[in-house]
Amino acid sequence: MIKYSVELENITKRFGQVVAVNNVSLRIKENEFFSLLGPSGCGKTTTLRIIAGLEKPDTGVVKLHGQDVTYIPTHKRNIGMVFQHLALFPHMDVYENIAFGLRMRGFSDNDISRRVKRMLEVVRLPGFERRKINQLSGGQQQRVALARALVMEPEVLLLDEPLGALDLKIRQEMMVELKRIQREVGTTFVYVTHDQNEAMVMSDRIAVMNEGVIQQVDSPDTIYMRPKNIFVASFIGEQINFIEGVYKGNQEFEAKGGMVLRVSDNPDAINKKSVIAIRPERIMIGDKAPPRGMNSVEGRVEMMVFKGSSIEYRISANISDEIIVFVPNISPTMKMYKIGEKVYLTWDPEAGIVLPFESKPAEPRKIG
Repeated sequence: MIKYSVELENITKRFGQVVAVNNVSLRIKENEFFSLLGPSGCGKTTTLRIIAGLEKPDTGVVKLHGQDVTYIPTHKRNIGMVFQHLALFPHMDVYENIAFGLRMRGFSDNDISRRVKRMLEVVRLPGFERRKINQLSGGQQQRVALARALVMEPEVLLLDEPLGALDLKIRQEMMVELKRIQREVGTTFVYVTHDQNEAMVMSDRIAVMNEGVIQQVDSPDTIYMRPKNIFVASFIGEQINFIEGVYKGNQEFEAKGGMVLRVSDNPDAINKKSVIAIRPERIMIGDKAPPRGMNSVEGRVEMMVFKGSSIEYRISANISDEIIVFVPNISPTMKMYKIGEKVYLTWDPEAGIVLPFESKPAEPRKIG
């Protein structure tokens, strides 16, 4: 039987005329690393604050481990919180920063020493007990903030963009560390971010939000490979190709100019205006027509960008003004196609995901 740490049932939150969270329902499993992902203003931080008890929903129910806590104050919810602004005490050393909450709750010196020592080992800072906060790097300060929250043994840890202030290299290191720490302590992590890379690297599951609405909840690989709509497909991943047309059924998609492409099936889209979404790395490029059974489109190279680990091509074709292709740089002798050169693009039918046609998503609102 699946046990849930957090359950949101039909949560709605308004700020004036703006609906920040619109009828959101979620179930977050015990010991899961769960991310709320979306652009600025999509409602993810408001959702986190409702779980924390820092905001009260206008409608709906919040449950922690099966208990209704909708109107229970934050300090009685047994949760921990880590924010982008870490709010560490600069006049205290590492040990006292981590021990602060335990002292406030009247733990004995022996219990405090034991818990702090264990947390320093978990976050890989043993021997740093007497360091001042200003003597630590950004990544080390982040670890202290995590240790301070986890030392209280919360049932759920809420993290709101905690890596946002770190530079790229430290942020990448901390992604791996956060995942390791979560596995080691076995606590449910609920993580808010607008950075899809953070969510993809760390999460067991991701909820993609836009304009206060959950667009899709799935594992990172499913969200990337099988997005449910155009917003999710375009928000996740570096680039994606959309080709407009009509899905005829039987895995046949009629693109512009009447060209028929083989695609993955979507019974809900039959005889409707649709798009097929294709990731650039799923498309192969060559100078000869491919064997039968693969989709094949003739095009012309309009742009070539060398990116080190890959080469990005932008191709014009009859079915689309621009098709983006990523080719991994796996050999120093691999052929590079020049601007103006004729090429053939090929991809497997299962690489083309049929999605309902939608207009461009509205600009996000200024709500967290």
